[in-house]
Amino acid sequence: MAERGHGAIINVSSVASFLPFGTYGAAKSWVTAFSQALASQLGRRGVRVMALCAGFVRTEFQERAGIEVGQSREWIWLDVDDLVSAALSDLARGKVISVPGWQYKAVAGATQLVPRGAIGQLARLRRRVVGGRR
Repeated sequence: MAERGHGAIINVSSVASFLPFGTYGAAKSWVTAFSQALASQLGRRGVRVMALCAGFVRTEFQERAGIEVGQSREWIWLDVDDLVSAALSDLARGKVISVPGWQYKAVAGATQLVPRGAIGQLARLRRRVVGGRR
């Protein structure tokens, strides 16, 4: 792509990359940071690079992974077609980080305003309440 002077790479990251949520969040943080670094290096050679930082998306992933989603709130889910449209639109506009969905844009924006230590405390509180250990 760099030799041709054009191309695009979309790395699938997660909104979890902005949150201190264990190894998954850490791995996705790496994907997001790596995408930013690649975008910086390859952009001047005509290659666009973007990290797609999605939240929960309705696919067969949850079923295949054995994840029960029956109790989930409907508003957390993104439609896969809407996600793809938003991501491709962001790529065309030159965004390096794409966060589809109003709910996940709010989460990503809040992480820029709230100190990282406070986010970690909220994550621990959420695990205690959601996990049934009050």
